[in-house]
Amino acid sequence: MRLSARGRRTAVAAGAGIGTAGALVAVLMLGAASALALIGIVFALVWPLAAVIKHLADEPIPYSSASIAAYAAGAVLCLPGVARLLTWGAAGLAVTVVAGAAFAGLDLLLSTRPPREERRRLPWSRRRTDGSRRTDESEAALSADQALEDEKLIAKLQCPLSIEELCGVWRETTETLASGAGTRDRQAVAEVRRICLDEFERRNPEGFLQWIEAGAPSNPGVYLLPDRGPGTT
Repeated sequence: MRLSARGRRTAVAAGAGIGTAGALVAVLMLGAASALALIGIVFALVWPLAAVIKHLADEPIPYSSASIAAYAAGAVLCLPGVARLLTWGAAGLAVTVVAGAAFAGLDLLLSTRPPREERRRLPWSRRRTDGSRRTDESEAALSADQALEDEKLIAKLQCPLSIEELCGVWRETTETLASGAGTRDRQAVAEVRRICLDEFERRNPEGFLQWIEAGAPSNPGVYLLPDRGPGTT
């Protein structure tokens, strides 16, 4: 029967807990100096052997020689400790089970915790040099001021301006487009002109239709103002 990925992870965590308990018992049995000496000897013997095996293996081994030697040294230290635990009878078996369950539970707790919220990255302009940052901040401030002015103009056009004033705005935007406005300015002008068209049609539908049929010349007041007409100058 093949274990699932979750089952394999739980088994590894439980094995790590049992091995840790065995390592602690081994240290108590042998003493700290002897345990360190045993680990050092096994590590020194297995490391070159693992390097040779990795070199001769047909398929690449996903672990470094040092990692393999460290695992082997830990296993050699854990095995006698686990064997000693089992000789303690029920008490030793209880310690083994508790250690394995504790590590498995800890792994389960850590794996089910929601991931930490990623820290917000600094804006790219803040990672530049001081001079570039100042330039970017100045440009951003100017863009913000210009955008605010555009919003104020649009809000003003949404108020009941006179149709004569709206015709003057239309002529000004025509000159702005003719002077080669940038992309952002063109977007603002398009919004302004849309509002003007809505007001023209709402306030003077007949004059608006005549103006459109005439090709929407730059001076809509000739068709829209009540005291003027297409024949006037």
